[in-house]
Amino acid sequence: MSQSSRSFPLPATFSEGLWKWDRMHYPQPVTPLTQEIVLPGVSRGFTDAMAALSCPIGLNYRVANYYAYMSVVPQHPDDESFDNRMERYQQIIEDVLPRLGTSWAEDWLPSILPNLDRVRALNFGVLGDQALLGELDRMRTEFYERYRVHGWINFVTLSASLFADFYNETFSPENPTEPYHMLQGYPTRSLDAGRALWALREAVLASDVLLKEFEETEPSSIVAALEGSEEGQAFLPDFWTYLDEFGWRSDVFELAHPTWREDPTIPLNLLRGYVRVGEEEDPSRRFDEAVAQRESLLALARQRLAGDAERLRQFEVLHEVGKHYLTLTEDHNFYIDQIGNAVIRLPVLELGRRLTDRGVIADRGDVFYLHLDEIRGALDGDDVKERVSDRKEQIAFWAQVIPPSVVGESPQPSGDPFEEAVQKMFGVPVEPSSDPSVVTGIGASQGTARGPVKVVRSLIEASKLEPGDVLVCEVTMPPWTPLFSTVSAVVADTGGLLSHCAIACREYGLPSVVGTQVGTAVLQDGMTVTVDGSQGLVRVDGMFT
Repeated sequence: MSQSSRSFPLPATFSEGLWKWDRMHYPQPVTPLTQEIVLPGVSRGFTDAMAALSCPIGLNYRVANYYAYMSVVPQHPDDESFDNRMERYQQIIEDVLPRLGTSWAEDWLPSILPNLDRVRALNFGVLGDQALLGELDRMRTEFYERYRVHGWINFVTLSASLFADFYNETFSPENPTEPYHMLQGYPTRSLDAGRALWALREAVLASDVLLKEFEETEPSSIVAALEGSEEGQAFLPDFWTYLDEFGWRSDVFELAHPTWREDPTIPLNLLRGYVRVGEEEDPSRRFDEAVAQRESLLALARQRLAGDAERLRQFEVLHEVGKHYLTLTEDHNFYIDQIGNAVIRLPVLELGRRLTDRGVIADRGDVFYLHLDEIRGALDGDDVKERVSDRKEQIAFWAQVIPPSVVGESPQPSGDPFEEAVQKMFGVPVEPSSDPSVVTGIGASQGTARGPVKVVRSLIEASKLEPGDVLVCEVTMPPWTPLFSTVSAVVADTGGLLSHCAIACREYGLPSVVGTQVGTAVLQDGMTVTVDGSQGLVRVDGMFT
């Protein structure tokens, strides 16, 4: 039974400012190594990028009982007035926003790829202990540099927000998510991954032997089953090729979590889901539909603004800037958040193997429960088994406790439009329903759908999804996208109008309610619900029969 957040003691460092549990990225307790490598790298990278643009805010992470809390931190020199900084910030932003798409394609991504390629090809096993630690230090620096790029890319959220605000103020549409459909239907690496997985589906459907294995075998056993037939042996090289390109990912921002390449259960799960659906769920078909909807809405808006040259010009400028939102959001995640985080596992796992061989930890995965100085000590012979065991026990305990969503008091608003745009990604909590049969949230994608609930807290649980189910989850990330071909609607605890869940549901035409805060706690497998993505409501109709 979960304990109350009242029994959640907080460190003294939480005494100032407003701290929010970053449930969108870290819904579960984070290991010590993630605390030491990921959280500081993200904080420093984001804050340095924002400072370079004279943004009046930065970002900081702290940990309470293994949960990651985030705070927006005011930043401006004491010798500079706030007004002067804001004026300079506005001028820089006006110059930077139109160039974000070009900067990513021509400067930032080319600077990231060589390092990612280098470490993926590196044989860490031949390095001595000190060389291995040195390589990890180098990779931590590269990790920070990637998140500084990420910090600049974050401002594309402002581009999307400005376009949506202009459109809604100009046309007052009944559907407030309408402008976001004009920012979709652009190629992304998520689309590439979906198309490649769909091609594997075609190979499965073309073989009775393969189809039988995917229909009757649990994903965790499919590889072994495929290795036992000629058709399976012919299929597996294509599957491994898929993982070489798209398998450097997991569904969480936790270094201890295996990637798809290490544990192919999840992609096999997703592939089995594709096998179960019809041709109408083809990612290419969905993409074409999104393009057609975008172009139709754009044409109608231009027609309505034909008599107002100035507003038409504003519309075109804001759309040109905002149209990079989808591509930058999905593609930075693919390269920075997914591959960039996954490669950190390579030297760490090699360290874990050596510590296991030397008998100072029980399993190579235990290395993630140590801090870097403890790893160095363990390489010199320190036995840290008991320390690892204690931390595993603590994390297991706190994983059963619901932490407070917010700690502290909010500082004065910064007046930063970017901060307001970020709220559209994370979402602003809505008033909870007084009706126990209704869950409230943010209507992120229009339409209604009725179906049985399936609560999925990680992709490893996705095998229980059947066509037509309502997916109820804490959060979705790009690796979850193939699930959207199977379900009829999505309900998420976290997120706002610019969250991944909202974006993907609009792309797939699925009703969605995000930012419910309590969906996974209130809704249970076996319930039948109606999801109203227009009103932001989920109504429990009864138990599924």
